Amino acid sequence: MKPCWGTMTVIFKRYQIEFRVIKQDDIEQLRQWRNREDIRLMMVDQSEISVEQQQAWFERLPTQTNRYHFALWFRDQLIGYANASSSDADNVSTGLYMGHEKYRGSMLAICVGVGLSEWCFEQLPITRISAQVAHHNQAALRFNESLGYRVVEQNENWVFLSKTQNEFEQARERLLPMLSRFS
Repeated sequence: MKPCWGTMTVIFKRYQIEFRVIKQDDIEQLRQWRNREDIRLMMVDQSEISVEQQQAWFERLPTQTNRYHFALWFRDQLIGYANASSSDADNVSTGLYMGHEKYRGSMLAICVGVGLSEWCFEQLPITRISAQVAHHNQAALRFNESLGYRVVEQNENWVFLSKTQNEFEQARERLLPMLSRFS
């Protein structure tokens, strides 16, 4: 069930990261970041997104059920994108990218990952969160493992990860010293 966000801009805020409703003014910057080779080649769909495709995607957002899309803001600056999608009753799949060059590879990505996981476990009727990572993306695998994910399956292209709320809470406990700097 999708909450009614109406004209709300900030859906929730964790660790100084604002998870906002995606606005028309955000979509071109998100598209440019998404099309950057270093981001695009880590996606399931690695094709470049046209202006028209991005606009059509944006126009479909309000009609999507069990899919949540967020523009990530830090200190009044758009820095990236996150999503959560539910395809079955007790699981949600999440994804994110930090597009702003200043924050790529920074601790803010951990703040986003923890904040998104907290929101999912608090707001959605789920027992686990899953993720899919390109097998060659070692940085993303380490990132996800730091958030409590464990490998459940892999093939020649993808590593499939999953975490329960308990696994996430144990990982978050280890991250608290770092997270407290952003509280």
